Amino acid sequence: METLSKGLLGIHIFSGFLSLVIFWIPMFTKKGGKNHRKLGQIYVKLMWVVVITSFLLSVKNLYIGRTNVGLFLGFIAFLTANPLWYGIAVLKNKKKLSPSYKRNHFLFQVLVFVLGVSLLTYGIYLGGSGSASLFLIFGILGFTNIVPIVNELRNPQETTNWFKDHYVGMISSAIAAYTAFFVFGASKFLGELLSGNWQVVPWVAPTVVGTFILLYMRKYYEKRDWKA
Repeated sequence: METLSKGLLGIHIFSGFLSLVIFWIPMFTKKGGKNHRKLGQIYVKLMWVVVITSFLLSVKNLYIGRTNVGLFLGFIAFLTANPLWYGIAVLKNKKKLSPSYKRNHFLFQVLVFVLGVSLLTYGIYLGGSGSASLFLIFGILGFTNIVPIVNELRNPQETTNWFKDHYVGMISSAIAAYTAFFVFGASKFLGELLSGNWQVVPWVAPTVVGTFILLYMRKYYEKRDWKA
């Protein structure tokens, strides 16, 4: 059991590190070009390895009684899987969204919402102690998925701005990956630099920075009416 766990962790760390490095190359290469597509595919494959190993490690931590770690790791896994999936799936639905795409996308949104509510409830249960602030922050993040769920129920999409959905999906998956890195991979180092509630800062920083990047890209490409 211990050997398997160490093996999964090793694969997770290796794949995660490579994906975080490779992510930036397609970001700054010609959109739709050979390097963009090839390195983008490598990034996506590595991230799926990260998601799968995260889920397995989450189950392992829950099994051995490390509830907080298991719950948060599991939530991050699903939070990463959602944009990672639709960011690529939308490329096959450029003209019209297929029934399977709409169904799977909706199910992902509902799942993240349910998990977010569960995380939020658990954070309230902890009463502000330990990792409560972390659960509250990301629980609220998952809860906001109620907005696209309601919008989809009211006005089901038939077409989409596939390019926008693509870059939003890829950047969102990177936000989740960097968050996991700061929470788990760099927690010891950052813990020595920051104390008290300040330790939450690097955990939410990827979301803040990623949001600014998304807003900038939206403004940049809307001005140029760019399409691949």
